[in-house]
Amino acid sequence: MTFEKTYQIRPVPASRPKVPRYGHPYYPKKYTQFRKDWALITHNDWPMIYLETKDAREYEFSYEAWFDKHPVADIDNLFKALTDTLVKAKVIPDDNLICRSYIDKHFHTGKEQVRITIRKIN
Repeated sequence: MTFEKTYQIRPVPASRPKVPRYGHPYYPKKYTQFRKDWALITHNDWPMIYLETKDAREYEFSYEAWFDKHPVADIDNLFKALTDTLVKAKVIPDDNLICRSYIDKHFHTGKEQVRITIRKIN
């Protein structure tokens, strides 16, 4: 079984937490908002994603992103933002079980969206 779906959302790369001199570390607002939005739009698909990954010892996670303009973001940081949110929500067991990944970025397309594909390997 394979899970594949396209979501209408502008991908935002994972960023390092900001560490103030006094207080607690925090993530920038843009990244924090993206994680909330990503969790919200994928929420209805969590049971299907969970079924695909729950018994897997390893799985493949493919990711394709379309951008209206050319982003400055590194491809690995975009991938990390998507997987971290799904791990935090306990939808996928752990991102260290991803043993194969395919990532594509498309620029100047006039649309902003993300397509993910998750497939159990074993």
